Amino acid sequence: MKLTQPLALAAVILGFALPTLGDDETITVSEFTFKYGEPWVRQQVASPMRAGQFTYDHEDEKLKDVDLVIYFFGAGQGGGIQANIDRWIGQFEGTPKYSIDKKSFGGKDVTFLEASGTYMESMGGPFSGNKTSQPDYTMLAAILPSDEGAVFLKLTGPNDSVEALKEDFNKFAESPFAE
Repeated sequence: MKLTQPLALAAVILGFALPTLGDDETITVSEFTFKYGEPWVRQQVASPMRAGQFTYDHEDEKLKDVDLVIYFFGAGQGGGIQANIDRWIGQFEGTPKYSIDKKSFGGKDVTFLEASGTYMESMGGPFSGNKTSQPDYTMLAAILPSDEGAVFLKLTGPNDSVEALKEDFNKFAESPFAE
């Protein structure tokens, strides 16, 4: 769904201005300042565990809009890189297909995960036990290490919807290191 159209209509009706979503929109989490613009739409966080939340508003209405969540727990919190990767892969049924890639930016090794298969979506939080099987899903995740505490980026959605936004996810994850 194209989220910006209803917001623009509401702004006209109610007579207020919307902030312009351009390349200069930012969110700072820990030491990292992420840059974003359309088609990322910033959302109100749905949980105190989340430091940020965005919806990727696909132009193509055949694709499902996908949420990106940023997690930050502070120094020494949130678990290590491998523990999180193992946990995320474990959110898929059976043996999912996955790849792990490390890229170095500004002296920091950022870890990227791509996993696909049948995702077990948690309804009511990660510890509720209520899970719904979502076949043909892909997860993209990134872990940005910091002495202040790692920052975790994660999104999941239907394979075709995630494939269409993969380049934009990587740009978002790499944006704190771009000049």
